[in-house]
Amino acid sequence: MADADRSSIEIKVLLKNLDPTKPSIKHKDRLRRLNKFRNYVTAKPPPEIYDDDYSLLLLGSESPTAMEDEDLSHMTLFGLLRAAGCPSTDHKDSLKRSARPTISLLRYLCLEFEASSSDVNNILDELNGFAAALCALNVPQLRTLRLDIHIGKGDNESGSRGGSKDDACHLLALILARHTDTDYETPKPLAIQIFLPESRSQAEFETWLGENASPDVRMAIKENIAAVEGNGGAPSAEAGRKGMPSFDDDDDGDDEDNDDVLGVFGKKSSPPK
Repeated sequence: MADADRSSIEIKVLLKNLDPTKPSIKHKDRLRRLNKFRNYVTAKPPPEIYDDDYSLLLLGSESPTAMEDEDLSHMTLFGLLRAAGCPSTDHKDSLKRSARPTISLLRYLCLEFEASSSDVNNILDELNGFAAALCALNVPQLRTLRLDIHIGKGDNESGSRGGSKDDACHLLALILARHTDTDYETPKPLAIQIFLPESRSQAEFETWLGENASPDVRMAIKENIAAVEGNGGAPSAEAGRKGMPSFDDDDDGDDEDNDDVLGVFGKKSSPPK
């Protein structure tokens, strides 16, 4: 069996076992399947993945791959985004326990899969297939991740039902720095308020950026946020493809206000409906 063919099967088996609406699938079953798939993709060398399977893994039955395939269209495939943001049925404003390992897997696939040790979590280099597919999704699709809960409650008072703040912050930084139109090339910056409407969560993310993101990443995010607010102009297509901030020739990136990544939040905008 070809490596990519086996990957397709592994993806479909995983997504069929993430469906929380099936009484026969318990938390331990979802966790076991997530761990098994993570072991599969962390093998060295990493397995091959068909291009169509990137969006299939992220969106499941809602992906173009599933909707356009006669066999897949009859399956219930629960994509990683929905699984990572699946709300708890018994705890208000909380997530299912399996949301935490799911978003951890998603972070690995987008930022560590196929990456060398020096390139792990480097969001300004060429993106792998999973990261590129994630950054080309539209706002409603990205919102299913429920980054607001992961960042607002993750690793906090809600414990495992609050999700994973660190994994969510890594993914949000990736989206804010590299989001594109569906052509995978044209930069299409998004406002932070789309994902984090509460100022407290925005502050949590800003603190995380200051402690974990490189100056170049913080600058790229700041420029994109300014572009959305109409203060910085749209980023160039070349900068979007490379993921690098489009500095002026005399800008060395060391301005004092560069660390105030989210300073442009002073003017709040309402998230799109």
